[in-house]
Amino acid sequence: MRNSTASQRRDLARPTIYDVARSARVSPATVSKVLRGVTTVGAENATRVMDAVRDLGFRSDPLAANLRRNKRSLVGLIVPDFKNPFFGALVAAIEQLAEGSGYRLVAVSSSETESMEHRQIEALLDWRVAGIILIPSSVNLADQTLIKSEGTPFIIVDRVSAASPFDGVGVDNAEACAKMVRHFYDLGHRKLLIVASLPDLANMKDRIEGACTAARAMAEPMETEILYCGPDLAHATANVAKHFERGEPPKAVFALFIQATLAVLREVEKLGLRIPADISLAGFDDFEWMQVMHPPVATVIQPIEEMAAAAWRQLLHRIEFPEHAPSAIQIPCSLEFRGSIARPRGEGS
Repeated sequence: MRNSTASQRRDLARPTIYDVARSARVSPATVSKVLRGVTTVGAENATRVMDAVRDLGFRSDPLAANLRRNKRSLVGLIVPDFKNPFFGALVAAIEQLAEGSGYRLVAVSSSETESMEHRQIEALLDWRVAGIILIPSSVNLADQTLIKSEGTPFIIVDRVSAASPFDGVGVDNAEACAKMVRHFYDLGHRKLLIVASLPDLANMKDRIEGACTAARAMAEPMETEILYCGPDLAHATANVAKHFERGEPPKAVFALFIQATLAVLREVEKLGLRIPADISLAGFDDFEWMQVMHPPVATVIQPIEEMAAAAWRQLLHRIEFPEHAPSAIQIPCSLEFRGSIARPRGEGS
């Protein structure tokens, strides 16, 4: 209650355009013209308006102004976790594109839960955003009806499959993972531990399917084991450690998200093992620390800037042409076969 009362006091104390008009001895319409940069206002009146704005500490309300002009300039972006560097880089790229197009980006987190995602969507709709870019916390997308009922354009990014019935931008997860598995195979590996986050994410399903399909298609079928270890570093670290403690550590690991890569590296260090002499490792996504490690970590690279550009173009198209049929875009990944993968040593590899 105290916070609500304080907020009300701040709202009451906030100067309005009418206060500026009275102080400057002009009409509210003249104040509006000056603030919008209209050059037909006389110099003396414009000076008095700007002096009053400064003296009163007046700040315009862009949301109210947009509603009066029937224009929406805010775009909402919901990501699962701000601590994930991939999502952070994606937010930065989309924010720059939004600013360049005359929009302001409001980025919020779902904390990898459907309930928080629902609340964030409701809040953004209350703000009357021009559109929503969503990286969903699960495959359900239960809130699509809520968004559509408001007539708000939305697109899905990253966690989207080629068969998605919505506008979406993702990468060729299946083919990229298949290529990495073939690289393991060509070097002589016949067993592979695949470390994934959650089983019900569209992109994770595609990555696992691509890797396992490639493994089964080899002349000598490759044995794969899938370890689901949760969405964040704490869960990944605990689950990778438990798996390694069950017996002899694997000789080849493909980590399908960045926290899993870190978790494997931590466990390797803890056990006094060496990469790639004892364990060959490949990751998903690329960051500077992976490139400067010794040896550097092999990885699948998602083109973040290209994904952001495609997502922004798609959202603007949906805003302008709401009646058009949805389309799902897949962008190719690149692979870096760095020194963290080598031929296995010993038998039974």
